[in-house]
Amino acid sequence: MKKIIVSVLILLFAASCLTACSVSDFSGNKEIKYKTHSDHAAVAELPSATGVTQLVIADEYEGLPVTEISDFAGCNLEYAEKITIGKNVETIGEWAFTNNQKLKEFVVDEENEHFCSVDGVLFSKDMKTLLFFPCAKSTEYKMPDEVETVRSKAFYRCEKLEKLTLSSNLKAIGEKAFFRCSSMQNLTLPDTLESIAKDGFGYCSSLTEITLPKNIREVGQYVFFNCTSLLKVTVNAKESDVKFEKDWQPTNNGLKIDELVITYAD
Repeated sequence: MKKIIVSVLILLFAASCLTACSVSDFSGNKEIKYKTHSDHAAVAELPSATGVTQLVIADEYEGLPVTEISDFAGCNLEYAEKITIGKNVETIGEWAFTNNQKLKEFVVDEENEHFCSVDGVLFSKDMKTLLFFPCAKSTEYKMPDEVETVRSKAFYRCEKLEKLTLSSNLKAIGEKAFFRCSSMQNLTLPDTLESIAKDGFGYCSSLTEITLPKNIREVGQYVFFNCTSLLKVTVNAKESDVKFEKDWQPTNNGLKIDELVITYAD
């Protein structure tokens, strides 16, 4: 009877491994963990270990196409400098690659139909959405004019970035898109911009003034939370034409900044 119970336990353990297994990355040093589903595999976790500076996400795992990179799969990596994405990836979580302070570039297989990389930055294939900017790429960046959306967490904790030129066709800035970009200064928002989501510029402590353009229609909650140096906000739209969410204004840890001046169009 004991042998039967042990055998059953071994079978159950083996079955569980089929749903969350791992495979060596191309460096041969550490492992990338994949989770299998009925028709595809997903990246569950990228390794963060000394010496693992380059990571390659496979096209297939156990005969299944790797089509998904899960939320948090590749965030907070301490050593990664380059991440290569395979040809079958279709979806990438908004938290998938956040806060990788040594990351310099993304590379995407040219056969991938959903994503591409340009100068190391990760975009949708049509270039209309910027997904992730590598934290260690550079202190200055000019965004391609094809970009219409900066996705949520795209520049999350890019603390080295000082000067950013936005796309002249930008329409939407996602939640926490520039969260804790603490060195970013003198940002000009294009006239095409229509919305900034919650926490869009939270903790951007080097911003001193900003102008919300004439076409702005939605400004989310806590957009300028703890932007302690941001003392001048100009809104080139009528206040009645814009949906301002609660506590959108610059604050000092949520407290009112007495020196703050906000002006609106007539």
